[in-house]
Amino acid sequence: MIVPSTRMKSILSSICSTGKLALALMLGCQVVIAAENPPQVDSLRAYIKAHSQAPEDYIVSKFKKYDYVFVGEYHKIKQDQLLIQKLIPILYTAGIYNLGIEFGNHDYQPQIDSLTTAGDYDANKARWVTFKWSTWWGYQEYEDLFRSAWQLNRSLPAGARKFRVVALNYAPDYRKLTQEGGQENWKQVNYRGDQDSYMARMILDEFVHKGEKALIYSGSHHAFTAYHQPDCDFNPLKFYRFETGRMGNLVHDSIPDRVFNIFLHSPWMTIRGENDYESPIMGAIDTVMTAFKNPRFGFDCEGTPFGELRDTMAYYSVGYKDFKLADFCDGYIYQSDFCTLEGGTPDTLFVSEENLQEAIKGIMTWKGQQNYKTVADFSNTFKYYTDPAVLFPGLCAERKK
Repeated sequence: MIVPSTRMKSILSSICSTGKLALALMLGCQVVIAAENPPQVDSLRAYIKAHSQAPEDYIVSKFKKYDYVFVGEYHKIKQDQLLIQKLIPILYTAGIYNLGIEFGNHDYQPQIDSLTTAGDYDANKARWVTFKWSTWWGYQEYEDLFRSAWQLNRSLPAGARKFRVVALNYAPDYRKLTQEGGQENWKQVNYRGDQDSYMARMILDEFVHKGEKALIYSGSHHAFTAYHQPDCDFNPLKFYRFETGRMGNLVHDSIPDRVFNIFLHSPWMTIRGENDYESPIMGAIDTVMTAFKNPRFGFDCEGTPFGELRDTMAYYSVGYKDFKLADFCDGYIYQSDFCTLEGGTPDTLFVSEENLQEAIKGIMTWKGQQNYKTVADFSNTFKYYTDPAVLFPGLCAERKK
């Protein structure tokens, strides 16, 4: 089995000196306030009981005040994609007719529109339009976003407005990768420029300038709005700057009062480096949720007790003097702990002998393009990256059935 090396899609950041790292490590024992402070745990649980909503209701409720709700995910957590699928008819009932997704190539928007409005559903076409965005994104739940839109549209009366799934992204030309790589080579690969900038333009063109509301669904780093992600090196740790050009950042800069960011519960990398993860707020949220049976909640962070929770060990705290959950996101959705959350479903038909060579040329590293030879190489990789032990490293001692 060939397993590609992990490639961080976003530039990582940390703190600017080993002295500050030492201070952070010394303060680490103070991070899990909720876990070691029963009165605060009780207060947070009381807030959940009084103010939380089911995730679906929570997301839709935000459209009463905001036009663009950004929902950011970790990728390949099955419950996250199922949530968005379930939301589609609920959004439509609430008068929201658009879902913008990172996981699609805008060049094929006409084919996506025809797929979701056809008389009969074409699973092969859903697979094909996903492949045309990324040849290494063979996961059933993402393809089924199109199915959910089709099911809704099929149920509507004749002449009713159709729901749209709008691909915001484009497909870089990885065929142009060279062994040497380098800045100029990557400019050739990313021939339409930075993907965050491209997706932000698509949101403005497809929705904002047309006066259309939309749910925006992407990786959490693309979805950042007011929060700015740190940029750094690890080992040794060195902070450089804040990244201000994420998709959500750029839209927020244009219409700051009309956007809302929601984070889907998932692992946070720590200041120790790329291969070290924690449960957000050093496990404090998971601790709060242990009091509830099958906890599925959406709740605000800004102006709430949850927003005041601090974490000095999270990568996301780097460069911030007093990092709080409210700095990171406006709202939070919790669907389960890491012993219950599942990986997505690999699509065994995504890469075939017919499209194998195209799939290889779509791999985002030169070395990967040399190493991948068979359909099984892809199938094994898709399966590997949905393994809970890989998705949630070190965050669950024993899986729950």
